[in-house]
Amino acid sequence: MKPNRLLPLLVVTAALLSGCTTYQYRVVQPPVVAQPIRNQLVIVPYDPLEYRLVRRDDRLGVRIFNPTDDRIVLLGSKSYVIDPRGESHPVRGRVIAPHSYVGMSLPPRPITVHGWGPGVAWGWGWGWMPYTPYYDPFFDDFYGPPSYYYEIRTVYDWHWKTGTAQLHLTYDRNGQTFDHTFEIIREPEK
Repeated sequence: MKPNRLLPLLVVTAALLSGCTTYQYRVVQPPVVAQPIRNQLVIVPYDPLEYRLVRRDDRLGVRIFNPTDDRIVLLGSKSYVIDPRGESHPVRGRVIAPHSYVGMSLPPRPITVHGWGPGVAWGWGWGWMPYTPYYDPFFDDFYGPPSYYYEIRTVYDWHWKTGTAQLHLTYDRNGQTFDHTFEIIREPEK
């Protein structure tokens, strides 16, 4: 076999042998959820709110539903996450309107910026030079995909390989505060 044909075969073989580990989540606190959280929606009633949890793109997707007629405010200044290493991270505050929801991912997705890198072009000859259509809707048809991606890390971002994370959320409802606390384990799926 020629070396240039052997390389793709080696790459595919290595990918198949390495395998991909998928993770599942288990809610330990409050103890109302018995099953692990995978791709099926798990509903956790936590008076007066309702949490809907699902594994989404290797993260835990959380939707917080407000079934009441009152506006409920998630107080970011009093809410936090403790990652499995013991480091504390803030949670962004949000307003949950009556009969609506807000969503979040655990851990949060970092902000990603993409763009086209600087380049130098040399040309010779005569002719017409077309405009640079940065605002043109067909821009992606003429230019390739972004040449770089850059993640912006903030204090809200953290990593979660395996272990237990604690989520403490403080809410305000009509001037009264209440707390909801979760302990969630991330572990390899069996």
